[in-house]
Amino acid sequence: MIQARFEKSEDGKTIILTLNGHSGQAEMGQDIVCSAASILAYTVAKMVTDMQECGKLKKKPHIRMDSGDAVITCKPTKQYFNEALHIYTVAQTGYDLLAHTYPEYVRVTKFGEA
Repeated sequence: MIQARFEKSEDGKTIILTLNGHSGQAEMGQDIVCSAASILAYTVAKMVTDMQECGKLKKKPHIRMDSGDAVITCKPTKQYFNEALHIYTVAQTGYDLLAHTYPEYVRVTKFGEA
C-alpha cells in the first residue's frame, strides 16, 4: 500500500510530503496506481525546484525519490508560502482521488490530520 502524508513542520514554516510503500496493484512497470502516485510526487519535486530557482524558498528543498520511498520538503519565504502550500494541496487532492478510486492501494494523511 502507498501511504502519502502531507504535513507542516512544528513551526509551520516547512511543508512536507512523505510517500512510503508500493501499491501492489500490478507487476512493477505495469502498476497504474504506482505510476499515478509517482508522477504526482515528481510534479511536486519539479515545482518546488522551480520555486527555489526563482528565489522563493529560504533554502534548497530536500528531495529524495527512491522506489517506494520519497520525501519532498520545502521552506518557502513568507511571501511565497501560500504558493508552495497550493502546490502541495493540489498534489494532496490527486492522492485523495487515487485513494478514493483505489482504497485498497492508497492511503492519504492530509494536512492537519493526525
